[in-house]
Amino acid sequence: MPDTQHLARIKQIRVIADDFTSATDALPAFAQRGWRTRVVLGERLSSPELPEVWSTDTDSRALDDASAEGRVAAWARQWCDADILVKQFDSTLRGPIACEVIAAWRASGRGKLLVAPAFPAAGRTTVNGEVWVDGVPVAETDFSRDPQSPVRVSSVPGLFAAAGQRLHVARDAAEAISLLDRVDAVVVDASTEADLKKLVVAASQRTDLLWAGSTGLLRALAVALPERQQVALAWKGAQYPGIVVGSFNPRSRAQLRHAEACGALVWATPDERGASAALTADLVDRVCDAVLAGRCDGLAITGGETAKHIARRLQAFEIAVLREVQPGIPLCLMRTPKGEFPLVTKAGGFGDDDVFKRCLKSLEGAI
Repeated sequence: MPDTQHLARIKQIRVIADDFTSATDALPAFAQRGWRTRVVLGERLSSPELPEVWSTDTDSRALDDASAEGRVAAWARQWCDADILVKQFDSTLRGPIACEVIAAWRASGRGKLLVAPAFPAAGRTTVNGEVWVDGVPVAETDFSRDPQSPVRVSSVPGLFAAAGQRLHVARDAAEAISLLDRVDAVVVDASTEADLKKLVVAASQRTDLLWAGSTGLLRALAVALPERQQVALAWKGAQYPGIVVGSFNPRSRAQLRHAEACGALVWATPDERGASAALTADLVDRVCDAVLAGRCDGLAITGGETAKHIARRLQAFEIAVLREVQPGIPLCLMRTPKGEFPLVTKAGGFGDDDVFKRCLKSLEGAI
């Protein structure tokens, strides 16, 4: 039985994400265990309390390497004193992952780097340092045709080698911790939730690590930490919830058809990949007009860019994360000048065909 007493000493966890949905889907597992959580929109929190788990969206997934590095490094310097600092990245390797992780590592002042991409609950595993999705190398899946960040490489060490950093591959948690005594940077294989839990229990004994990984790593950390007693946030369920689909992922498009078939209030961009920014802007305008007119009072949004623009248009200044609807799909409260607003955010590839039905019930407060 591993020693877990050190976990009780962890007080502050900070997460640097590269897009809006990643910044939110990292936190519900902590909220469900009584930890206070917030997503920072802007440079600082507006609420007077001091949440224990913060995340921020650097909005850098589609940026060039130099711009992405600058944004990430600024947050890593600001949060360098956190008990655990995590550079979160997409579980399918979209975006400038290697350069962002390296920038966060250098700016944080931490001596070692631990990379754990796996998210087993969503079908993402790591095998010999490669990311696989539902048993297939990620570069051979639909993510290779992503309109904004197509994935060309499945090998995490390969990505980092191209950025000038060697990653040593560890087969499991024990080998990872052993390697970190001799080398600076390690990527860890994991195929199950148990693999990740062993890793976070072992890794959290060290104070010299920058953690880097997907939502799977953060969920494992939340489960390993001591549960806290906290009064649940009071909120009002939506009477007129709606669904917004701005993602072109094939799974989201299939989910859209199921939502339309059940008569839900739905807004979506056209099915064609690569729809123009004008079409996305039109979608955001139509959704926000309905919200501001009182025709919709809760949203389930898939597509990080779409969610980000809706939050900005509604002048959201903070997001509190309540719980998970499904793995990686959080129910949140978005705080705006006009009051609180229930929100579910979902990355394009997450969820089963009926996920939007559960999202609507969650927005209504029914489950």
